[in-house]
Amino acid sequence: MNRNLMGLFLSGLVAVGLVTGCGSEKKPAAPAQTEAKGPLTLEYTFNKKEGKGTNQMAAWIEDKDGKLVRTLFATRYTTQKGYKKQALPQWVKKSGLAQLDKAKVDAFTKATPAAGQVTAGWDGKDDNGKSVPDGTYKLVVEATLYQDSDALWTGTFQKGGKEQTLDMKESLTKEPEKKENKDMITGVKAVYRP
Repeated sequence: MNRNLMGLFLSGLVAVGLVTGCGSEKKPAAPAQTEAKGPLTLEYTFNKKEGKGTNQMAAWIEDKDGKLVRTLFATRYTTQKGYKKQALPQWVKKSGLAQLDKAKVDAFTKATPAAGQVTAGWDGKDDNGKSVPDGTYKLVVEATLYQDSDALWTGTFQKGGKEQTLDMKESLTKEPEKKENKDMITGVKAVYRP
């Protein structure tokens, strides 16, 4: 086929595509990003933001005395160098991150997720892989919204109890400098199903 005919052929394909709408279909919604499974399931929507000191997240389980039992996940930037700045200060302090060995940190470190629904779970074990006793526990989600503005969501539940929907209460260390960053994480929900 000579160049002129090939050009006409390709032009025709493009024209047919434009007329029929080929290629203009909406992309399907991103699937939920699942971190782990277990009797406790955490779900939220992550809305990626722009700017310094944003898009950092961690989730963990504490016992009734406030001691960290298990880190469900923490974003890579924070675990590698962000903790030296201001990212996720509550989790960094609770976890003792600066003193943890690399293998332990690698076990819960995750890339910052793509925007969309994020799901994480707790299997009822501690950071050493041992089952923890039944009792009162707290789920904590921390998000660095913008520089030193952090949001915390907390909810308590009874491990070993009946099915429970956690009442996830939100608090801010301060309003983010960029107001649009306040909704970086929305729709935080958690359910415990024994």
